[in-house]
Amino acid sequence: MWAAAEGNLDAVKALMHAGADMKAQLDTGFTAFFFAVREGHLDVVREFLAAGVDLTATMQPAGGVGERARRQSLPTTPLMLAIQNGHFEVALALIDGGADPNDLSMGFTPLHIIPAIRRPDSSDISDGAPPRGQGSLSSAEFVREIVKRGADVNFRLPEEGKERIPNTSSLIEPAGSTPFLFAVDRADVPLMRLLLELGADPMMPNFNGTTPFLAAAGLGTQEPAEEAGEEAESLEAVKLLLDLGADVNDVDNNGDTAVHGAAYNMYPKVIELLAANGADPQIWGKPNKFGRTPLFIAEGFSGRLPRPHQGTIDVVTKLMLEAGLSLEGKRPEVIDIYAPKPAEPAAQ
Repeated sequence: MWAAAEGNLDAVKALMHAGADMKAQLDTGFTAFFFAVREGHLDVVREFLAAGVDLTATMQPAGGVGERARRQSLPTTPLMLAIQNGHFEVALALIDGGADPNDLSMGFTPLHIIPAIRRPDSSDISDGAPPRGQGSLSSAEFVREIVKRGADVNFRLPEEGKERIPNTSSLIEPAGSTPFLFAVDRADVPLMRLLLELGADPMMPNFNGTTPFLAAAGLGTQEPAEEAGEEAESLEAVKLLLDLGADVNDVDNNGDTAVHGAAYNMYPKVIELLAANGADPQIWGKPNKFGRTPLFIAEGFSGRLPRPHQGTIDVVTKLMLEAGLSLEGKRPEVIDIYAPKPAEPAAQ
């Protein structure tokens, strides 16, 4: 394990020749092979491949680690571990050695995880920077190569295992989602264009009826300050999908529209673009199944922290008044999770 993690090929060869057990595993689930993959040591990985290592074996914490770690961990294959760490040359070597380019062991395929690798969310546990992998192969070049090797660019995630999704603050429903939908959710326009070139269907929704167009406008946003993407990128993504024939008045199964999405993301310029392209206030002005209109969302009634955004409020208000729509209505309840809790009565 130590030799593999250090990339010491001579030591690995000597230990293998002496009969070292390749299957020996730590309580964390790591074997020597997984250490080599995690660190991106391509020559050591190839040595294990030549020795017949099991590419279908998964890594998952066992009895010696904390309960929290076990609950938070998903079974990880060597291929997915390589991709998560940005080691794309190692990943291709694994595929060439027999790994499945549509590996679904973690609940999503390699192509689904690429958007999160390229553009991580900024949050308490992430600085928003992609991993610095070993090798010279870029994520875009890797996408081209893995598609050549059989990765399905229109793979829709199954209903089962839908709780498994790359680390994200998005609320996009994974079941039925394609890699393209995940790329749109990250406002990764270069990746969107690449996937389109490789045959991605730009209109395919997930099983909740969320289309890439709705995601491009911002639908699925939970924490605007933490998610990847900026308003200028959202504008570019929306324009691209409109040019491809997206319906500006799409409505998903929750009753959400693109204007709802832009309100969640606090993107007033996107709302103006939608309006200029025919977004109908008689459609988007209605409450979704949670009782939220774009105006209520902009005012901060979005079901999480009360965060009104004046620029979005102003644009939505103007459009509603021009359409003769009332600004009145019962606002949904918002529970401020940071509000002081009432003091408990003193014990008698």
